[in-house]
Amino acid sequence: MNPFVKKTGFRKLKSGSKLTGCFILIALVTAPLIFALVFSESMMSGITEKYICLSDGHIQTKQDISAIPESAIYSADYVISGNILLYSSTETATLYVKGVDSSYFNEKRSKELTFDSVTDNQSNLIGIYISRATAEKLGVEAGDKVAMMVVSDSQARALRPVLSRVTGIFHTGYDSLDKNLAYIDFDYAQKLFSAENLSCEILLNSPYSDNPYSVFSYLESFEDTTVWTSKNTAVYENFVASRQMIMIILILVVCVAAFYTASVANQIVEEDMKSISISKLLGANDSQIRSSVFLSVYAVTVAGITAGLILGLILSLNMSPILSMLSRAGFESLSYYLLDFSVTVPYSSIFILLSVLLLISFVTVRMTLRKTKRITPVQLFTSL
Repeated sequence: MNPFVKKTGFRKLKSGSKLTGCFILIALVTAPLIFALVFSESMMSGITEKYICLSDGHIQTKQDISAIPESAIYSADYVISGNILLYSSTETATLYVKGVDSSYFNEKRSKELTFDSVTDNQSNLIGIYISRATAEKLGVEAGDKVAMMVVSDSQARALRPVLSRVTGIFHTGYDSLDKNLAYIDFDYAQKLFSAENLSCEILLNSPYSDNPYSVFSYLESFEDTTVWTSKNTAVYENFVASRQMIMIILILVVCVAAFYTASVANQIVEEDMKSISISKLLGANDSQIRSSVFLSVYAVTVAGITAGLILGLILSLNMSPILSMLSRAGFESLSYYLLDFSVTVPYSSIFILLSVLLLISFVTVRMTLRKTKRITPVQLFTSL
């Protein structure tokens, strides 16, 4: 590095109050951006995991799965499902009910839901597990009786309402899933629904879980086989659109911050016009002048980004107490969000976001510093 550029650039770093303000602004912009990105990505990943574990699995199939490698399968459970209307004395709820065995709630699924209360069903009534949201809507508790009407998938099945008992109440932490989900015993579900509603629900191990379609090659036929994204198309498309929109908004904020660095560079040039004229009078060329200012501004930008990144990651990795407090507060507006999830750091998205900030800062600062060409030694004398 040219000695003049190095000496002048570091002198500006030591004495520039505007550079200090630039550092603080970049850090304070970067930190919440990182927090927002980690929060949104973690929440959507948490919701995705709940839909996969509790609603449909990675894959649902009616094909023979014996050819699928054991290393690919975490669990495979036969499930029979359908739609029902559940009645209390005052309210009605439309639910997607799944007939499952007790082995269905393995370790992975048990982490995704919590049973608030469970009671032994001592009567001959069929037991049903409903969510906390459904129980509140119907105004019932564990042990209460409810009427269940099957929404028949066949005109040949004309079932009357049957009396049931609420055996347990659970919650997943995500109301949008809870409001539509219920569980009953597998054997009884076979009496309610036709064999067409029977399928094998598979949870996959990594790396197969990252691309469920990779398992299709082990099946004899692709018929009657779906992945969770097909079963929950609206949810999946909403997540994709949300990720794209969040990224666009964050990039726009980054652009504003990047143009601020160019503004700082412009102010430095305006304030140092005399010193720039003197430097040119002493033999410094335009390239050296621009490089010295660029060095100071860009070094502060990189330092601010680094500080904001560290602060944002610290806040993100310690967000659990904040989320727990919000969850306990019971705000109605928070019911649309999942507040109980594992923190997932989207390193690739963070890299893209910070790269955009560095790139736009580089370009805008360089373009701003082109005005130093118009500063000549003559201006030193005309300003006296």
